[in-house]
Amino acid sequence: MDQRTNTGVRPASRLSGLAPYAPPACDSRITLRLDANEGTPTGAAVARGLASVDAESLRRYPDASSLEGALAERLSIAPERVVVTNGADDAIDRACRAVLEPGRELVLHTPTFEMIERSARLSGASVRGIPWLDVGFPTDALLGAIGEATGLVALVSPNNPTGAAIPLGDLLNVARSARRVGALVLVDLAYVEFADVDPTDTLIDEPNVVVVRTFSKAMGLAGARVGYAIGSTEVAGWIRTVGGPYPVSSVSLALAGASLLEPSEQVFIERVRHERGRLRALLEDRGIRVLPSEANFVLVRCQDPLTVQESLAEFGIGVRSFGARPELADWLRISLPGEPASFDRLVAACRSVLPARAKAVTS
Repeated sequence: MDQRTNTGVRPASRLSGLAPYAPPACDSRITLRLDANEGTPTGAAVARGLASVDAESLRRYPDASSLEGALAERLSIAPERVVVTNGADDAIDRACRAVLEPGRELVLHTPTFEMIERSARLSGASVRGIPWLDVGFPTDALLGAIGEATGLVALVSPNNPTGAAIPLGDLLNVARSARRVGALVLVDLAYVEFADVDPTDTLIDEPNVVVVRTFSKAMGLAGARVGYAIGSTEVAGWIRTVGGPYPVSSVSLALAGASLLEPSEQVFIERVRHERGRLRALLEDRGIRVLPSEANFVLVRCQDPLTVQESLAEFGIGVRSFGARPELADWLRISLPGEPASFDRLVAACRSVLPARAKAVTS
């Protein structure tokens, strides 16, 4: 059958059913964006890093080895085990292309970060999703889904969009089960700085695990697009092989390196944790169901989420809805600003939009 489009070109079959990623739409009313889980404004150390970029460094191809070395030193591992990438998305996409192909399968929990499934399908693989929304982590179901066709298992902890963290024991059980069938396990820890436990040191001892982390959240550098993957020397080599030669600009590398010296990061993290508990209590007092979260956001269930979203927009506050994802149709995701005045503004808006016990959802 001829699959030509109006252009006369036949696209690859793996594009079937996929559309470009659509970030939240811009709304001129929004002056406090709590829809994208972005981090703290950068501090003085990052400003100095930006000032260090000169004309000579701009005309040369970038070299990520210094940043990879600094990250490896923090982790007490060899530098060749760290691969700096163009955001965590790039690391995820590379992991998928390194081990997935037609006839192989990605196993993951759902809902989760949507770019993982997209990258798997663009690698020609099939996808098997295990539901995980508002109950304990489905370890047994996920282990049961791992088989000879499994090329990759993807775990996100804390999960996006729910905020739930996966217990370390479950992460290790999955990794060891996947290893028995020759599958790689990708563990996306984009939000781990906000969690109670950071499993990185333990996970990177597992030979079939690749850990993905980012500078976009706690480090406040979403606009710089810097992430990194940590794996065994062999797996890290695959991640390098499937990527471009210079994926991160000299400017972004300088900003990321400087952010490692930024002392304000921990203050922001503690503020987010404090705000997370306060917002949950406020919303639950208004009959709104809030899922436990260890990330820099909370996922809340409302009877009419689009109306709540629109009402908050009237206060200049943007939050995330999921109209295109049926399993999340009743939910909103609200990022924590990590800044006292902005949080007070969010609280005041919620009190106005959501009177006590209004529109409660108890199921």
